[in-house]
Amino acid sequence: MTGGHGTLGSEVRKLMPEIVAPTSEECNILSIEHIEEQLDMHTPDIFIHSAAFTDVRAAEDNYIECNDVNVAGTINVIKACSKRGIKLVFISTDYVFDGKTGNYDTDAPINPLSSYAKSKGAAELIVRTYPNHLVIRTSFYGHDFPYDMALVDQWSTKDYIDIVAPRVLQQALSDKSGIVHVGSPRRSTYEIAKTRKPTVKKIKMKDLKFPIPQDISLRT
Repeated sequence: MTGGHGTLGSEVRKLMPEIVAPTSEECNILSIEHIEEQLDMHTPDIFIHSAAFTDVRAAEDNYIECNDVNVAGTINVIKACSKRGIKLVFISTDYVFDGKTGNYDTDAPINPLSSYAKSKGAAELIVRTYPNHLVIRTSFYGHDFPYDMALVDQWSTKDYIDIVAPRVLQQALSDKSGIVHVGSPRRSTYEIAKTRKPTVKKIKMKDLKFPIPQDISLRT
């Protein structure tokens, strides 16, 4: 598993301690030699690729670095898995959709808006050219809501990592291929926030200084 020390990876490793999750220094996905060395050492049946450049705001100014990690890094992973016939599970995002309609099915056309979303959408499309793949679209917070304010007019199927991670792992270890969505029932960001931060204050999208998708809820 790449990204094994990030928010999702750390939670997955709690559930499955035997999973091999090298650090980014041990397995830099920008080096195919690093990836191949790890695969030859551990000979896995499944490769969960969750390492990514995930800072949505920073990606706007650092889109080259974002594309290097999210697109070029993923191509290296595909090459290494393809040589060895390893199933590739790619962790994607609900941000591949533009948020205009919500309730997106797995076969709905993607239309990413931000630099981050475009890089993940590009990586996802490349992964889908590899026959032995599973794309998991999901979205999550850590164990707590990280902000003091939450949008009352943005909707998603996002949830907290301790709820999302077991579902992601279950799908990753299944026999499924293609695309699956992992999430909770559709709620506003404010409703999600209130479940773990009762003091959170309301805010509306018109109050923001940057555009974000309004409804990126997934049909799961």
